[in-house]
Amino acid sequence: MKRTRFYLYLLFSMLLSLLAAYAVYSISWQQLLQQRQQESARRLARNAGFLEHEVDKYGLLPLAASYNDTLREALLQPADPPQLARANDYLLRLNQGAGSLQAYLMDKQGKVIASSNWQQKDSFVGRNIAYRPYFQQAAANRITTFYAVGTTGNATGFYLATGIYQGGERLGVVAIKIGLEQLEHMWGNIVEPLLVSDSNGVVVLSSVPEWKYHATVPLSFDARLALEKAQQYNKQIIKPPIWQRKSVLNNQAMLVQMGQGRTRHEYLAINQTIPVSGMTLTMVIDTHEMHSLALTRALAVAVMVGFACLLLHSVRLWRMGIKTQAEARRALQRAHDQLEEQVEQRSSELKQANASLKMEIEERIQAARQVENFQNELIRTENLAVIGQLSTGIAHEINQPLAALSALSANTVRFLEINDLATARTNLERITDIVARLGALTEQLKSFARRPSGERESVAVAQAVDNALFLLNHRLKKTLIRLQLPAQPEDIVVLCEAVRLEQVLVNLVSNAIDALQEVADPLIAISWQRQDDIVRIQVRDNGSGLSEQVRQHIFEPFFTTKKTSGLGLGLALSSDIIKAYGGVLSADNHPDGGAVFTITLRQNRQE
Repeated sequence: MKRTRFYLYLLFSMLLSLLAAYAVYSISWQQLLQQRQQESARRLARNAGFLEHEVDKYGLLPLAASYNDTLREALLQPADPPQLARANDYLLRLNQGAGSLQAYLMDKQGKVIASSNWQQKDSFVGRNIAYRPYFQQAAANRITTFYAVGTTGNATGFYLATGIYQGGERLGVVAIKIGLEQLEHMWGNIVEPLLVSDSNGVVVLSSVPEWKYHATVPLSFDARLALEKAQQYNKQIIKPPIWQRKSVLNNQAMLVQMGQGRTRHEYLAINQTIPVSGMTLTMVIDTHEMHSLALTRALAVAVMVGFACLLLHSVRLWRMGIKTQAEARRALQRAHDQLEEQVEQRSSELKQANASLKMEIEERIQAARQVENFQNELIRTENLAVIGQLSTGIAHEINQPLAALSALSANTVRFLEINDLATARTNLERITDIVARLGALTEQLKSFARRPSGERESVAVAQAVDNALFLLNHRLKKTLIRLQLPAQPEDIVVLCEAVRLEQVLVNLVSNAIDALQEVADPLIAISWQRQDDIVRIQVRDNGSGLSEQVRQHIFEPFFTTKKTSGLGLGLALSSDIIKAYGGVLSADNHPDGGAVFTITLRQNRQE
């Protein structure tokens, strides 16, 4: 229900904003149009005054010339060459002094009998221009104006003519031709285009050259025929209207459409008639800026109306919110009181749970430490068990050197008694070598049996293999197992603990020896290699291999295939040791037969 009310209010606000925007747009458009019309009319009046001044400046010339006796005598005696020469000279001086284009005299038939350009190739003398309206309409004491394109030089000009009369009879006509092209150059820098159209509605002057000789109103067939007969525009073709009237605002202004297709725009055309010349001066103003300004004002008003509606709605919601807040505050206070009770109860429960959790964490930490210590002790016990299994071979390794020491010592005493010092020295040197061998054996046993420090170190794989084989040397010799090692072992170093790695190798080699008890030609192959930063150590035998069931459970604690000895912890502990160093211990069958155990570790990057 509330959402529906909100949507209805939003729709009402939008409609109100649109109506306000339309009203403001219409009023602003009319105001801007009227204001621009007034401003442009003042500028147009100044340009019209300048054009009228240009025409008036030459207006008295034909009127004054109509009273000149020289011209009158030339009309009375057209066959007298001296008289015509004086008329030509007068017109030449008149034209030069006034700065007009041409000055010439026509008889009653319209034939030019004297001209200011009588000495030039394009002289008007001898031409008949009785077809020109300014000749036909010229009267005494009155100036007749006419715009036309010259039929001799094809030059545009504005003609001023006055009739020369005697006794009520028109003897001839004197005419002055002036040029208005300088206005076009002056209008070139005006922002709003200007154009001048004659009484026929044809553009004869324009600040936009493309508009020249375009009609401003549609011309009928008879009008075009009359213009061609009068040769007013000589060979110029009158082009279609430059605009289409859209609406007439008043007797001085109208809205027109100019251009084609996408370039079609609306313009304000302001007209002013120049009485002396009978021409119309028009200023054209693009209305795009006025439309944009009116639209901007309309949008601003629409935004303000929308904002006002939103503000009113916000005030209404605020007043409703105050009431709602008061109710909510009371409900919140009740909820707050209940929450405080629940918080106190929860806090008490959390304190108890926290205390229990701390005790449980301490117990788990202590249990983890106990498990770690138990695992370390279990690994050390496994080492001692391995040493126990090797005790027979170790005893043999020690008994033989001890027997040799006893025999050599007795012989040395005899050789000293007979003063055979050279032989005694040789026996003592052999005794020294045997003692060194026994020391190395006991040192290796002590190192293998000690508790690891827990600190990782750089361990050479070749050295770890040698130490493991040293401990198993007696078993290997006793079982006649052929040992295969790399001919040129790589110098590879891994990051672990030497005792732990040696323990794993001893376990793997010892299991391989047990697996080869009934093999005719027993073989144990140990290899190690590096691929990128991965190191793989493989211990392979040529025994019967691993069954699928054994492969699935081989690394589980207390799983063993030995019937007489072993608890089944060796491979499980070895797998845990390798995992602790971020590696993997895996078991598989070799393609050539037998089992192969692979230790995968990362190379020590510090080396």
